Amino acid sequence: MQLKTLGMMLIILAVLLAGLIYVFKIQEDKYLAQVMKGHGGSCFVDGVCIYESRSIIWYVFGWVVSAFLFTLGVYLYFFDKTQQQLIDYQKNVAESLKEAQKKVSHEDKFKAFLAGFSEEEQKVLNAIKDQDGIQQSTLRYRTGMSKSTLSLMLKNFEEKGLISRKEEGKTNKIFWKKVY
Repeated sequence: MQLKTLGMMLIILAVLLAGLIYVFKIQEDKYLAQVMKGHGGSCFVDGVCIYESRSIIWYVFGWVVSAFLFTLGVYLYFFDKTQQQLIDYQKNVAESLKEAQKKVSHEDKFKAFLAGFSEEEQKVLNAIKDQDGIQQSTLRYRTGMSKSTLSLMLKNFEEKGLISRKEEGKTNKIFWKKVY
């Protein structure tokens, strides 16, 4: 059950309880008025005062309970946001799990893709994927390969459609093409 519904039910219950107590009090007041009229005053014949024998503690207790239920109902209906926060939290967790699953799946596909290449080729492809648009000179320093070996490897990758090269000054920028 939602907290707003519970809050509304508590408010209704509190109002009904307070109304019921008020009706009982009015009925008792009418009864006491009739007794006083019948005896000609506010005391019984045996000397006991009607108002001394009357106990209002049950009325006070009932109204306190009613006020508590009403206050709790108002709080749950208007102010309590814990259920909405819980729903938002669960949505965030679900989205995070989906993203993590996509990332793991993407990484697994990339690892499977790299399995068909030599260790040096894997090192070059990892560096390109990690820094898309990497300069060829930077790639050479990062992989520790000679200019000619790297240039031939990049030409081979470009022919296979794995990368694209764009001239920039005296060097090339290497861009990854998503192929797996």
